[in-house]
Amino acid sequence: MKRARTGFPLLRYHADWRTLEFLISFNILLAVQWFGIDRSSFLLLPTYVLAVVALVVKHNQIHSPTFRSQRWNSAFDLYLSVLTAHPTSGVITSHNVLHHQHNNTSIDFVRCSLVRSHSNFLNLLSFFFVSVRTMYLNKPNDLKDWRKMQPRLYQQAIVERFATYGFLLLLVVLDWHSTLKYCAGPWLFAQWVLVSINLLQHQDCDFDSEFNHSRNLTGRFLNWLLLNNGYHTAHHMFPAAHWSKLEEIHRRVVVPHTDRSLEEKSLWLCLWRRFVLGKGWQGAQA
Repeated sequence: MKRARTGFPLLRYHADWRTLEFLISFNILLAVQWFGIDRSSFLLLPTYVLAVVALVVKHNQIHSPTFRSQRWNSAFDLYLSVLTAHPTSGVITSHNVLHHQHNNTSIDFVRCSLVRSHSNFLNLLSFFFVSVRTMYLNKPNDLKDWRKMQPRLYQQAIVERFATYGFLLLLVVLDWHSTLKYCAGPWLFAQWVLVSINLLQHQDCDFDSEFNHSRNLTGRFLNWLLLNNGYHTAHHMFPAAHWSKLEEIHRRVVVPHTDRSLEEKSLWLCLWRRFVLGKGWQGAQA
């Protein structure tokens, strides 16, 4: 029954056909531009957008694996590492452990308190850089810990790092200009978006509350594109839930209890109000 439902025995959920379609599209766009097959300017927007989606897929993968088989998931982790130029295992501690288990505490690398400018727009622009700096100054030695406690994860992490950095080096040696222009831009932009969005998702929320610790983006198209990652409260409450289940969890579990001010239909209006106009923002000392 499950195999008939997915249409592909190795996928856990039929919804992940969309995941694979997004990744393949992004992969093709990068290849087409890097090889010089087509470098039209109209390819830039979908490339940058799908770069963000690829990181969302990686985020989903480390919470709820895409495939039934461990071997397929390991291979998928490796593919995501190379496709996004960053090892999949590299975000497990900073995200799954420190952010989810210690949301906005002093050991969370994406805590909102890292930025305290009197301009919330400057907070948004600088959050990524402050967060990355904090992470690299304080990040635990994952590989050392995993080598002793989780040898399989350690081996996976080593393979991912060799493959990712080896592939990057190969691209640079073969054509550094194309790599910098057509690959580095989307990769870096996606990292900036995925880190910076934490400020929108958690700023001025009640981190001690069961339901009001996160802000939700409920627009249909946004959640179709970003695989339901707008339903952030549901994700924090049930981090192992597959992304295709988050809308239902949000509707049934979150909505009846959450503060309605923490629901936003439009990402762009939310960004405009909070970070440009400063509306709803409690200030740098909040």
